[in-house]
Amino acid sequence: MNDRFNRISMNGRMAYVIMCVEAYLKNVYPDRDWKLVASAMWKATNNNWGDWTDLYCGFIPEVLFQYDNYDEDDLGSSYAEAEFNTLKNLYSGITEGREDDPTDELNYVLNKPLEMAMVYEGTGIGDGSESVEIINSLEEVLIKHQIALPDHNKISFSSIEELNGWGNDFDGEYLSIIL
Repeated sequence: MNDRFNRISMNGRMAYVIMCVEAYLKNVYPDRDWKLVASAMWKATNNNWGDWTDLYCGFIPEVLFQYDNYDEDDLGSSYAEAEFNTLKNLYSGITEGREDDPTDELNYVLNKPLEMAMVYEGTGIGDGSESVEIINSLEEVLIKHQIALPDHNKISFSSIEELNGWGNDFDGEYLSIIL
């Protein structure tokens, strides 16, 4: 397991995952406005992950592209119709939303925060190795693009000693390079 994260809580690790996603977005697609997506991702660090996944899943291209038109019943917990149209335009031409396909890189990267939350849904943390695997997969994408890895020390305040390893909630937006 990656020793850098041994003392960092799961919430801190989620923050690091989001920092990696943001680094990717800013460097690979610098001309696009990622604020809507970043704002949704950062809600994870100050929310119950089970509730947050309901909000965030509508931001994943593979989910969004299932809809030709806005469906309030299915997407209303994530955003309004204006945001639906904004996201469709934002993703246009850079992803097809292919599920579990690393060659659809944007979808793959945006799916990692959701994967982080879902891998621990209804379970204990154990050794937390699944979270490190997710981090490693994101870091590989960044390295492939020669993007500097985020500073993991910025999340060291979120200790594995807090809340049985989960870590206290915090407003992580201050760590954002997009917001």
